[in-house]
Amino acid sequence: MLDMGKATLELFDEKQAEVIDRLEAGMRISGPIRFALQVPDIKSAMERLLANGAKLIDPPITTPWGDTNLRLQDPDGMQITLFQSSEETE
Repeated sequence: MLDMGKATLELFDEKQAEVIDRLEAGMRISGPIRFALQVPDIKSAMERLLANGAKLIDPPITTPWGDTNLRLQDPDGMQITLFQSSEETE
């Protein structure tokens, strides 16, 4: 993981990608690229994406590190993870 100021670039090997997919979607499901966005309000971000054609792959889950994550797929098939930091939910 590389801290890029207001963005983070995560590079996973196949094993780590499988761990993240299983956590967020229950099985290895994403392609070689998955887009992730940190959002301040995961529920409203999810609703906006669903209203604009995204498909919910897995509902929100609480990660072992306390963040809330959910997985969507955009109309072109790109998998998107939305995550809300546990610090933002307090």
